Amino acid sequence: MIVERPLLAPLAMLLVACTTTAVAPRVTGRSAPQTHTARGHVMKYTVSLPTGWTRDRAWPVVVVIPDATRDFEGNLAEFATAGATTPYIFVAPHVVTSGGSRGYRDAPGFRYTTTDWREVDRLGDFRFDEEGVAAVIADVRDRFHGDDRVYLTGWEAGGHTVWALLFRHPERFRAVAPVSTNFLGRWLDADQPVAPPAETPAVRVFFCGAHCFPPDVRRNLMTQTREAIALARGRGFQEIAIDVREGTKHGPLAADVLTWFVSFAP
Repeated sequence: MIVERPLLAPLAMLLVACTTTAVAPRVTGRSAPQTHTARGHVMKYTVSLPTGWTRDRAWPVVVVIPDATRDFEGNLAEFATAGATTPYIFVAPHVVTSGGSRGYRDAPGFRYTTTDWREVDRLGDFRFDEEGVAAVIADVRDRFHGDDRVYLTGWEAGGHTVWALLFRHPERFRAVAPVSTNFLGRWLDADQPVAPPAETPAVRVFFCGAHCFPPDVRRNLMTQTREAIALARGRGFQEIAIDVREGTKHGPLAADVLTWFVSFAP
């Protein structure tokens, strides 16, 4: 099912307008981004804490996966800006699977040492991400009182990571929003089988407007998205809509995604 919507109006007092930019904007009220290494793993992650954060309550967590540029901090800033007044902890794990493998380690967003890359080689790319994201979620829980069950989103080539995590570990997520994603079925035939989910999270695919991609690229992404949805339905997930946001630009659609996530607040 494809749902076409006009450009989203801002949520008063909740979300601020989001624009795609290569420069991380300063977010008033939220903490300056911090980068940590997950305890028990070498995966790094960058985190933005909400205004008024304290340790005396649990906080909702949104995990954000970038496109093939691996601009973890820039992608995080999109969400911290769009959700400046929300209570979300935004987390950008420094995953290695959000795009092709050729030359990706030269991406400027990575802060891994030679020793860290040896650990990636030892585990393999997806096992590194699979175990690393779990370690990041646990670390955010322990350091920042984040919820155990988190929200997940990622765009374009980040879809390789998002769909694989969703299929293999649906129990980790409260809601999942793939955005204009690639999907080639990567890592679904790995050694660990994909178990039928006992409880499936809500899933909605967001797509930018008709003119955000050249027509052939858009068709290709839409075809891959439909293949992912078909596989999800075959694995017991409920109907997944493709929500086309006309008037939006190329990017992670942070404001649109966060507006949807808000509807699942416990």
